[in-house]
Amino acid sequence: MATKDSNALEISVSVKLENADRSDKLPAVVAYAFSSEGRLLSATALDGKDGAVLRLPPVTTVTNLRVLIGPKLDEKAPSYDELIRRGAVEQHLRLDVGTQRQSLVVPIFPPIWNCWLRSACFVRGNLYKRVLIGGKYVNFPVCNATVEVYEVDPIWIIIPKLPIAIIDKLREIILNPQPIPFPEPIPGPDPAPFARTAMLQAARDTGHSFNAAAAETLGQLSSASGLRFAAQAGSALQFQQALIDHAVLIRPLLCLFYPRFVTTQRVATAHTDQCGHFQTLFFQGCNNHDVPDLYFKATQKLFGFLDVYIYAPTPIACHTWWNYQCGTEVNLYTSSPWAQTCAPCPPIIGPNGKNRWVAFMAIGGLGLNHIYGASPNLAGSVTAANRGLTDGGAPFGGLLLPRLEFSNELEAAGVRYYQLSWRRGSTGTFLPLAGEVHHFYRHDVTTMAGNLPVWSPQTLGPLNVNDGGGHQVPNLFAIPFPSVAPAGVWDTPPDISQIREHFASAKMPSTDIAPGSHYDGNGVLVGSDVGGPYQIKVDLFDGHGQPVDIAALGIVYAVPEDPDAGGAINTVDAATLGLVHGNSMIITLHVDNNRCYAAIDAPTIGAAAADPCCGVLTYQAGDSVTLAWRTLHPNGFANYTFGVVRGTASVPTVPIVSGAPLIATNPSPVAVSIAHLLNDNLPPGCAVDGCPVAGFSENLYVNALATDGWTSELGYDASAVRAFVLAHG
Repeated sequence: MATKDSNALEISVSVKLENADRSDKLPAVVAYAFSSEGRLLSATALDGKDGAVLRLPPVTTVTNLRVLIGPKLDEKAPSYDELIRRGAVEQHLRLDVGTQRQSLVVPIFPPIWNCWLRSACFVRGNLYKRVLIGGKYVNFPVCNATVEVYEVDPIWIIIPKLPIAIIDKLREIILNPQPIPFPEPIPGPDPAPFARTAMLQAARDTGHSFNAAAAETLGQLSSASGLRFAAQAGSALQFQQALIDHAVLIRPLLCLFYPRFVTTQRVATAHTDQCGHFQTLFFQGCNNHDVPDLYFKATQKLFGFLDVYIYAPTPIACHTWWNYQCGTEVNLYTSSPWAQTCAPCPPIIGPNGKNRWVAFMAIGGLGLNHIYGASPNLAGSVTAANRGLTDGGAPFGGLLLPRLEFSNELEAAGVRYYQLSWRRGSTGTFLPLAGEVHHFYRHDVTTMAGNLPVWSPQTLGPLNVNDGGGHQVPNLFAIPFPSVAPAGVWDTPPDISQIREHFASAKMPSTDIAPGSHYDGNGVLVGSDVGGPYQIKVDLFDGHGQPVDIAALGIVYAVPEDPDAGGAINTVDAATLGLVHGNSMIITLHVDNNRCYAAIDAPTIGAAAADPCCGVLTYQAGDSVTLAWRTLHPNGFANYTFGVVRGTASVPTVPIVSGAPLIATNPSPVAVSIAHLLNDNLPPGCAVDGCPVAGFSENLYVNALATDGWTSELGYDASAVRAFVLAHG
């Protein structure tokens, strides 16, 4: 936006924050230059001493300029309307042709600059899709959605805008209130905040209607003596003021009879996480001293690129959170068929009849109910070959993050610490996992803008615990009971990398413990394969770092089952699966960090191969081309795809082969006739046998199956591409 032209216009801006003390927290101040039409031309942060210089293109005609002094906004292109709403101070300049320098000194008084700091409002909530399952509504979180937050005109702005005819209608209703019938409430949670604020509930797509709370509110009109007196004897202005003073009683009427008589302005956006939670911060306008009235919309990407509204209820007045108290939670419910949901974030229920339990829930994001040998759902199909693999046949690799959950009853039993350790195979000594683990807690930080939420990490371990006799017990981890959080509450942080850390109870660096082998350019295996079954052991300790007798304290280890219809995760006693040994729980994971190999051989016709320099293969009518490739993985934990493309079109006669790579031998070559290669799947307008010369690419991808519980993209895949040309000889 700035210009380096020597004839550029320079506007020197100095700002004085009146009555500002050195001890005051001062806002970040920015000078903005807008055209008379509200187009942003330039913006510069102001230094407290020297001010700032706005540089603009040379003035070639008489120009009116708007200079705004206001708070720093996060938007890349701050809008004029948003700055005015936030209380920016505006100065109008008339610039004549040839003007090169202009100066402005702008005093900002405390009510304004304090507003820039203190008008923050924290908004949080949940976005759900209500799904009917077995006659019962279940809330599924809508994840990866964008929630738009709008501020609705406050009632003291809406009322004066109402036409006289509407004002007279309100007089009539207030003077002669009538019982208003309402239908049965919509099953399930109230889809709008009217139960809390005694407003209206929107009905189905056929319209909107009263709920019981709204009808009860209107029933209070007869006892609102001040409002009734103003309706009977007051002037239009007196009656309007009485309506404003009795806003709670009037809002149901606006919703019922004049639902569209509101305007909105978007003030913030937020994104839902995997549990449908969202949160954001917005700043109220300095000219708006009313408690904010908020309306919400939500969009989600359809087909990966198209933003579609999945929540935008109407009428707006019936779905406004009037007098929203900053920081309180809102619940939004959508029934849109386009809304995409994630798995519920349900409660964890201990084994039947047990209050003291430790549940080994998952490796990363993969529940133990999907691992052979650790899942009650797969108990009948465990073999020596699949033990420790996922139910999809995949091994584990990369950095593994086991996740444990602890019942709060353990704290009263004196259990304070845990330890996870590992060993290769099923014999030998277990070694402790000593990677540092953090849990995040949410707490409020007091600022000039109010209390703002912050997520801070707390180290769970490894810790050295004093045994009470002067010795230290190493490599223990604190159980994250609610009392262990330094402040606030344990809470999932918003950042995805922090979410993974938050859910981790230990870190198993399997790439260090069991490094994989790889192939050289000729497909020869390099390095030792130390993959296979590895065991992870869980132990519990008291406050002095001494092992806990789980039987004496009535503690059980548990593993999860598949979630029930209500979304709750039930668990079963791990001893029923043979996973408990003494005071320990032991599970098996099959680890494989080996890399894949992919290569494509030169295509051949008979004994002739495509030349390595130009890739040309000469053919005669009736010939067939033999295509061969190589795919390898030391233990077969991979799959592959192979296909051929001519020009821009795939050749369907060469099937996109998919299968497990062979360890000792290679996939069988495929022979494809020249006629098929040249003519299959021709684009529109292309003649059959119209290409005596054609270019092709062979594409091979080998995908390693190993997962860390979150992803299988661990860098173990391999790919190859080869091009060749068929030319009639």
